Amino acid sequence: MLKTIAAIGALTLLPMAAQAGGLPDYPFIHVSATGTTSAMPDLGQIDVEISASDADPAVAVRVVQARANDIRAAMTQAGVPLDDVEVRDVRKDFRKPDANAAPAPVQYDIRAGVRINVRDLSKWRAAAAPLLDMPNLDGFMTVFDTTRRDKIEMELAADAIRIARRKAEAIALGLGRKLGPANAVSTGDLKNLTRAMGLAPNEANDRSSPQAGMDKADVLTVMALKFAQPVDVIYRLK
Repeated sequence: MLKTIAAIGALTLLPMAAQAGGLPDYPFIHVSATGTTSAMPDLGQIDVEISASDADPAVAVRVVQARANDIRAAMTQAGVPLDDVEVRDVRKDFRKPDANAAPAPVQYDIRAGVRINVRDLSKWRAAAAPLLDMPNLDGFMTVFDTTRRDKIEMELAADAIRIARRKAEAIALGLGRKLGPANAVSTGDLKNLTRAMGLAPNEANDRSSPQAGMDKADVLTVMALKFAQPVDVIYRLK
């Protein structure tokens, strides 16, 4: 069941004519509310970088290719289809020699990115664990998602609107007025109204973010997703 939390937002009664540009010319209440929930993902993605250095770039390239083959073999063993393993962005660079050091051969750096899509999270640990002990791998990132995202977001929006109406009804009752219909609804800030009323905008993010620069041990952990869907509503007062 989705959990909902009412945001501490702007609750405003303005019985004014349209003296300020963009404001409604009738008495209204502006309320904010947020529906929130958490859910376990059913999709996961691992990004990692293969790197190798050598004075002979061909040697470094062979190391990168060998490690890419090791990753493919490990994913096959874990039951991850090879179509979900992408090796990309092969880059070659060289290290600038230290002017104060003794002359030495130029070292070439070869790097390649690997993205692994794990569509069955029961295979996550089997897919992730072999990567942790492989040499030449760094830059681990993981991100999770759910195939139910659209449904969750729609339910949260409906929940947030119900909370907003309850808040508006309570305010109207306290003012000795009756709540009229909703004249404007936004999933997020009503930015022009918010600025016109001198209120700071809110930033909300209901999507998961990559876990960058993470410890290798954390790669094995499947992270729960947190969702938040804010709404702003303008109700007319009777």
